Amino acid sequence: MERSVPLLVKIGGRETDPSKGLAEVVAFVLRAQRSGREVVVVHGGGEEVSERATALGLPTVKVDGQRVTDAALLDVVVEVLAGRVNGRIVNALTDAGIPAVGLTGLSGRLLPVKPAGNPPGSLGLVGEPTGARTRLLQTLLDEGYTPVVAPIGTDHDGGVYNVNADVAAAAIASALGAEMLLITDVPAVLDASGAPLRSVGPKDAEALLRTGAVTGGMIPKLTSAVRAVHGGARSAWIGSVAGLADDGPSPSAGTRISPGRPASVPLLPANAREVRR
Repeated sequence: MERSVPLLVKIGGRETDPSKGLAEVVAFVLRAQRSGREVVVVHGGGEEVSERATALGLPTVKVDGQRVTDAALLDVVVEVLAGRVNGRIVNALTDAGIPAVGLTGLSGRLLPVKPAGNPPGSLGLVGEPTGARTRLLQTLLDEGYTPVVAPIGTDHDGGVYNVNADVAAAAIASALGAEMLLITDVPAVLDASGAPLRSVGPKDAEALLRTGAVTGGMIPKLTSAVRAVHGGARSAWIGSVAGLADDGPSPSAGTRISPGRPASVPLLPANAREVRR
């Protein structure tokens, strides 16, 4: 029997909150598995990181959707993502009858990274994946488990790095040859007028980035989706949890990323904008 293409579902924000969208994500994973799909979940949790950082008196600085991270903030990222958020998602899946295992990108050296930013290292302890080692994920999938991955990576010296969850998801989806679903709080990628785009190719993505039509957290989502389909992922889709059907996106929902070789889609555009709060 031919093995189905795994689904990689990336969630963050609303979808990690039990009072908002987490139950909808769990319901989708359950439907997908009953349809015979293997699922890997990669999660963010930036709002909770920001809340914890603020409580500790640490500023939040973002450059085009990526959090500038020093040693103190890295401790917060690990505490919140690898601890609180990862455990919450694992528990929710397990309570629904889905065997789940919590991991980070350190587990089995899943996410090897190099310093991120333009120039490299300008974001502090933020890592850009150089690939993904998916042997542990494959073993867990073979045994019927659903891996839940917190986006924390490591370099060749064993240093620990914060990794944008969309970027981490793209690296893992590429290595697995998975269908990647980037779940967000908007129904699709929007053009400059606010209209949803049903399909975006690499050149379209470059134009959206260059003109500033795509901003903030959508920048790493769009660049990651383009990189994923170019790097080995079977497909990539960006949309809200409401756009999900039984084992994947509804045909009329969200934005599908069309394959094709990008001329140049950097992780961050040259005119990177810094946001402090």
